[in-house]
Amino acid sequence: AWPPTPAATVVTVAGLWRADVRRRAVLGSAWVAAALAEPVGRWLMDPADRRAVGTGLRRVGEADVDGLRQMYDALADTDHRLGGGYARSTLVHYADQVVAPLLRGSYSDAVGRKLFAVTARLCNLAGFMCFDSGRQGLGQRYFLQALRMAKVGDDPVTGAHILANLSEQAHHQRHPEQAVTLAEAGVTTAGRAGSSLMLARCRATHARALALRGDARASDRALNDAERALERAVPGDEPPWVTYFTPPQLAAESMYVAADLGRESRVRHHAATALHPDDRMRRQRVMATATLAGSYLPVTGGPGAGRGAGRGADVERACHLLREVLPLADGLASARAAGVISDVRGRLARYAALPAVRRLDHDFP
Repeated sequence: AWPPTPAATVVTVAGLWRADVRRRAVLGSAWVAAALAEPVGRWLMDPADRRAVGTGLRRVGEADVDGLRQMYDALADTDHRLGGGYARSTLVHYADQVVAPLLRGSYSDAVGRKLFAVTARLCNLAGFMCFDSGRQGLGQRYFLQALRMAKVGDDPVTGAHILANLSEQAHHQRHPEQAVTLAEAGVTTAGRAGSSLMLARCRATHARALALRGDARASDRALNDAERALERAVPGDEPPWVTYFTPPQLAAESMYVAADLGRESRVRHHAATALHPDDRMRRQRVMATATLAGSYLPVTGGPGAGRGAGRGADVERACHLLREVLPLADGLASARAAGVISDVRGRLARYAALPAVRRLDHDFP
């Protein structure tokens, strides 16, 4: 799980890409909570690798690293717009055919650090695409190798981002303790890195993990800390790829926290900021709108739910919101987004006889 040297890391990650390209059955393995402890501990405790020098035949320079950054930006944008399943195979084939030969090339320590750092982001993106499209075991493998590459690249901002993604995946798998531990590691890392935007993202992820665990008070504190970190951020001082975390993004995270805590009114409050037209964040808009629709249906009260939680369903409003978002979801290759929509439609089943539900079921079977 944690290769001992940069050279061994290249062999491991290149082998993972090649196996994925060839669709080997072993990559379909399940997500494993026990696999997280050693890599996270090594990330937090180990010093950066002493050298990131390549000794292969092909010379690798700054222009090659810039090309990888541009490809990362394009693929990350595609993921946000169309979901993790849309361009996953494109990313993996690109990594196998282009990135792996660069990692086996000849480069200085300075170039090598940058090469490993941007490759860590690409590997992390592959992991997130797997996570988003329902390939949890494979996604975990990519995340952990991305973390190892970020260590070689001496890039704590990327490391914090990966830890936050690992926490999100643990949350999705309904493992609150692992989600909390991973988010806390992300908060520690982002704090050391000095990135206010990444600290805001990690604290928001921490709030979600705490909400899943049922600790409403600590979750509220984490969200408040996320807001303060976001207010301190100066975009020009942050890595460009981190600037995706904006007030609407934090508002969407706050919606999910409120939903986990059974606070329907807070879901609606944060929706006013989260739901703004932005074609670059289509998946977020679909998931947040479906979460908002769910807030109008009765649910069992969560740890932070007030008296009467789950009463007073507004089925018409829930159906209206789903009608608004289902066309956007069409063609979105995201198992997570589909799962949120499916959950809301499942809760509408008890109202199947109502005209609004019947119309929805007729138009969007």
